[in-house]
Amino acid sequence: MSDLTSFVFIAQTTMLVITSVLLVYPVVAYARNVAHTRGLLLLAAGFLTLTFSYVASVPLGMSLVSSLLDFAASVFAAAGIWQFARPFVRLDGRDVETPTGGDATGGDAAGDDVTGGFESAGDD
Repeated sequence: MSDLTSFVFIAQTTMLVITSVLLVYPVVAYARNVAHTRGLLLLAAGFLTLTFSYVASVPLGMSLVSSLLDFAASVFAAAGIWQFARPFVRLDGRDVETPTGGDATGGDAAGDDVTGGFESAGDD
């Protein structure tokens, strides 16, 4: 490889490793204070797998191994994203509850049944 290509390869590989370490270190060091630790670790595993894929592809020329590692990285990333999205996804087939009433806010046209919002907030 030429000098410029080698420099770019080393710089990109270093940045991928640094990104993985920056994702893993706070999760491991402060695990009790970090939310979604499993999701962050899966995303870091995706970055590390992507780094290995990049190393297998560019200097070593292993296209099959690189493709398999790319697939593994995408699976890790999808699993990590799923860990973040899981509390917000419903798979039980229930419909989302919608308010019933005369207008779009859920109350009658006069607004008698509407509660909540900022009306109950006190002036500080």
